[in-house]
Amino acid sequence: MEATLGRRRLLSLLIAAASVALAAAPLPGLRRPLLVAVGSELATAMGDLEPLFERRHGGIDLAWRVQGAQDMVNRAREEGPERPRVLIPANGDLLNQLAGELQAQGGPGPFHQAPVPVARTLLVAVAWPERAKWLFPDGRFSWPQLRRATAAGQWGALGAPASWGSVDLRSADPMRSNSGQLTLALWCRGQQGRDCAAALRRAVYRPARSTDILLQEFISGGPNEGDLALVYEASALARQEEAARQRPGGYLLVVPNPTIETVLAAAVLRGEAAGGKADGERFVAFLLSQEGQGVLRRLGFRGADGAGGSPAAGGVKRLPPPSPEEREELLRLWQQAG
Repeated sequence: MEATLGRRRLLSLLIAAASVALAAAPLPGLRRPLLVAVGSELATAMGDLEPLFERRHGGIDLAWRVQGAQDMVNRAREEGPERPRVLIPANGDLLNQLAGELQAQGGPGPFHQAPVPVARTLLVAVAWPERAKWLFPDGRFSWPQLRRATAAGQWGALGAPASWGSVDLRSADPMRSNSGQLTLALWCRGQQGRDCAAALRRAVYRPARSTDILLQEFISGGPNEGDLALVYEASALARQEEAARQRPGGYLLVVPNPTIETVLAAAVLRGEAAGGKADGERFVAFLLSQEGQGVLRRLGFRGADGAGGSPAAGGVKRLPPPSPEEREELLRLWQQAG
């Protein structure tokens, strides 16, 4: 009798131990999928955040998809099992705009809760050192000097070595990327709309579909792929070492004054999507945790509270992103210029 009871106790302990082990490290087929859409500026950070989050929440299989900010909110209107549960575009204002448009049509709000800021970054420029010295002799970014250089077209016309060829400005496509929209807004600040949009369109060499792709091309191609690129501060800082490894001296980070600060916000979608509401909220909470914020700051982002970033941006005036109405007008002018 006692032997039987002993075997039962042992069996119970083994079952309990197996349950704990499964809870701590669930089988892949038993893990709950969660899909998150992020802007390209978060791609590197997500590579670090994913394993940390899954270690804290072993029952969740986190996957993420990179999309341009404008593409992301446009596709969020289409419900379905493949739709990401969590959206984190580079500009949180786009989420508020989406919510306002859907509610104006008589539909319910698209999010379970209002979008939550998780990080911040600024629009900055990166330039190869010799090009930066010709463009900005005093070391300070200048839109008028950049416009003059791109209008001249050739470096030789500016007194620089003719072997440098054409003056190539790089930017992301405003129709697909938030950083492209910020570039357009700052370029046209104080200028005539249609003319300035056309001037920028002529100046930009091969608009990229995302900021991260733009910076990859800029680094790998060197001066042949662009002389100066307008990107996010976080992206520029995250890839600074890579640029220095591929190009002696790397690139210089030059900050427009004023520049535009963009807030990355996260929101959990209602309706059918890949992942549950509770798991989406767990991921957003993780991003706001000390651990999540630490990863973002280490990779060049400013925290949700605005702390961090490059010393080069110290004292620079920060403007808010263009309003939805301003953005629509800028995009209309950009399309007309094409």
